[in-house]
Amino acid sequence: MFRIWPHRTYGVVILFLLACFLHYFFWHVDVAYTTTTKEQGETVATYNFPPIYAGQVIPHLTPINPSTLIPRGSYPIDAAHRNGYLHTGHCLFIMDESGLLLFLKRSSDVVTCPSTWSILGEHSIANELAHDTVVRGMEEELGLKKQVSSLGPDGFAADFQTMSNNSIHVAIQNITQYPLYYIRHYGPRLDNRIDSQLTYLWLARLPKRHDEIQIKLDDEVADHKWISLEEFSDWIEADARDHDKEEEEEHNLRHHGGKKDDGPPSGDFCHHTIRTLYAKGLENLKLMI
Repeated sequence: MFRIWPHRTYGVVILFLLACFLHYFFWHVDVAYTTTTKEQGETVATYNFPPIYAGQVIPHLTPINPSTLIPRGSYPIDAAHRNGYLHTGHCLFIMDESGLLLFLKRSSDVVTCPSTWSILGEHSIANELAHDTVVRGMEEELGLKKQVSSLGPDGFAADFQTMSNNSIHVAIQNITQYPLYYIRHYGPRLDNRIDSQLTYLWLARLPKRHDEIQIKLDDEVADHKWISLEEFSDWIEADARDHDKEEEEEHNLRHHGGKKDDGPPSGDFCHHTIRTLYAKGLENLKLMI
């Protein structure tokens, strides 16, 4: 004979299922600034810092010589974020011949920073060299097809085939001497995940104006625009003015129980951690251009 569960039991089951759903939803909303739907199952190489940093709290945007890192093995990107393992990633400023920079608006359907603006970004997957990650990013995000590439002292060059079957020669160079340590704590609201990433900043110079090059943007891009350095500078300064104080207050409220939480997303560029990384890239671009 079947027994009828009491109403209280039903209520407990419903609350449990609701808690599971909310945990799943908020876990996916804001984890890792470069993570896309395609990347969630990828395996990344992870590292330990060299002994010189032992016992130190390494500040956000600290330059780190990558040759000093100590390999610790490869893990799925989710495991790297869940455990705060250091991994590597790349941000690319794409500039056309007239000096305009490409910005991409993320779809409202993506799980990381929906409907916010970014430059092109990729994680390095396991056993992938830095320049190979950059080339892969341009292929996947812009619809270009690499024909050949060559390394140089400060960067490299690559020939790509465009969507219209034309060939373009793209010069790509580092913006900083060493990649920068990017660190964001997601706190108890996201199972204390930590995005600990050594981030390379690159400038990729296209040989023509953007309207002369046919590209195909990734499906997770809802919109895009090309703007000048000055427009980018004004934009990111305004975004910081509007949201940095708000995020600082959120951070102070959420720094509890011995666990750091850098707060929820805010602003056109998702959050303060990304804004400051882009601002550093902008600072160096102004010295280069």
